[in-house]
Amino acid sequence: MFWRNRILIRKSTLASDIANGFLDDFMKRIVLVGLLLAGFGTASAQTPADFQKDSLRRAYDRETIFVFGNGTRFAKGGRAYASGIRQKNLEREFEFSTAGLSEYKAYRKLRTISSILTVASLGTTIVGLTSVSNRGSNAYWAWWGAGIAIGLGNGVVSGQANNRLQQAVWIRNRDALTR
Repeated sequence: MFWRNRILIRKSTLASDIANGFLDDFMKRIVLVGLLLAGFGTASAQTPADFQKDSLRRAYDRETIFVFGNGTRFAKGGRAYASGIRQKNLEREFEFSTAGLSEYKAYRKLRTISSILTVASLGTTIVGLTSVSNRGSNAYWAWWGAGIAIGLGNGVVSGQANNRLQQAVWIRNRDALTR
């Protein structure tokens, strides 16, 4: 090899060109055979258990629901839906599951009680605020105490309602997968 006008010129021989070409083709063949063997090694037939798992996954994705947004929205089949006015859309999802529907109705009762307690707590707090002029009187503290007690009771009832909703959804999803 020698330099001419800053370009490297290589003196080639017939033997080195043949050897380099042979090695290139040989390496290509080795890599190709290796890839083919790796592809055949990982390919395997599906068993009936695999088909059952796939169909169960598809049924799970298509049929089960997930409730979020404190019961105001639910997801089914990869899409989100509004629960509707008085959660009628969500209630329709429980039609085929009698045990799930009864739990859902218990949730709705507790949710109604929780809403009433929220309004009552707010009302007693507002009455307590309007009696600010009588700050030292017993009526002032009675209204405030009643507001706090009702608010705490509301927290307990709301927690029970949410537990009932989650249990209803769990029962409904179980029934959806086993029907």
